[in-house]
Amino acid sequence: MSRTSNINNPFSNLFDIKERDIDTLVIKENYSKDNCFVYDKENIIGGFILIKKKNAITILRVSFYRSKQDGKYLPRLEFRKETDSGEPSKSKGNDVIIRFSDGDEARAFWKVIHFLQGFKELVDLGDFHSKYQAVSFDSYLVDFKTKVQAEKVKELTALSESIRLSKQEIKELLLPHRRNAIHWFYAFLKDLGNKDGVKAFESYRKKHSIKEQGEEAIWHHFLKSNDWIIGLNIDIKFIRDLLSKQKVGYEDSKGVGSPEVDLLGISYFTTLIELKTSRTKIFKEKKSTKSRANTWDFSEDFIEAYSQALSQRSEITEYKDIKDENGNLIDTKKNRILDPKAVLIIGNRNEEFPHIRNSEFDMKTDCFERMRRDSRNIEIVTYDELFERAFHIVFPDKLPKDWFDLETEFFKSNVLKV
Repeated sequence: MSRTSNINNPFSNLFDIKERDIDTLVIKENYSKDNCFVYDKENIIGGFILIKKKNAITILRVSFYRSKQDGKYLPRLEFRKETDSGEPSKSKGNDVIIRFSDGDEARAFWKVIHFLQGFKELVDLGDFHSKYQAVSFDSYLVDFKTKVQAEKVKELTALSESIRLSKQEIKELLLPHRRNAIHWFYAFLKDLGNKDGVKAFESYRKKHSIKEQGEEAIWHHFLKSNDWIIGLNIDIKFIRDLLSKQKVGYEDSKGVGSPEVDLLGISYFTTLIELKTSRTKIFKEKKSTKSRANTWDFSEDFIEAYSQALSQRSEITEYKDIKDENGNLIDTKKNRILDPKAVLIIGNRNEEFPHIRNSEFDMKTDCFERMRRDSRNIEIVTYDELFERAFHIVFPDKLPKDWFDLETEFFKSNVLKV
């Protein structure tokens, strides 16, 4: 049926979005108060012409149905493509999708939506405005960064499923971020500076506005922000989430003194993670005269950190009130606290006692390894060991055995591929 044969039908009037000003239209109820229509002065508008092309036009028809709940009118949209004669335009394929393949067509559609939103006293769009809005990519990124980890994962999962990303494509999307993390990690370990001479720790502190002093705060932020490094590397259990600065014991009568762990790993069972810095010495500088043969004294910092991790592990078995980053209580019936694993990340063995033939280094290496193997309750990992394992998650090539001693620029260009 042609458009001209409907001349007596008031709903045959179409409003051309491109040629006319939509702000001249109004939406109002009829006299019987049982429906509402779009009016151009006194004439009812049956729909909108979104765009005209050579052989067809795209039409958006709007009808209203009154809600029994609040008396407002729910708009129902119908899209059509018609030929110049008013006949429906047939699809070339089997689909019935009406695509907005033209920018002007899409803009015209959103003009109609904006127009409908202007009559909220009559038209019920629900929470459309709060849930759906056109935003710039930069605005989306700002909003995304404010979301908690679980929301980010949920949103990214929905996005990857909707556009059907393959496992390889997902891996490639993650690579730039993880490569960048490896670059920072290396710069921290080697205490590198930029072209202006600003050291990596201070550059990172300024970049992320970290107010706490000391390198431990930098390591804390870095590992929390790149939780895949710890989640995939510590022991054989995957850590799903990391909580910062968790109290793991009871305060004294003055409300102070509760032991606090740097990071708490949440999974089926909790994991305590105590952080020192990569420069924290594991051994004393000189061998004590009281040391037995083939042994070397551990530093006071190392012993203190080890004792601290043991204490936290003991305290958390009794302390159940654990909260996430938003202050919500963690369900300890689901995330169990049972003989918890404790991890101490400390020092840099490649710098302090590299694995080369040297009586002092051999002694320290053996002493350190005996300590680790005999420790059932605490896993001790050095920062350079953590770097090595993180590197192999990101890069397909093997890390050279002498990687720590390679010239910095050579390592960056030939191994990190900077």
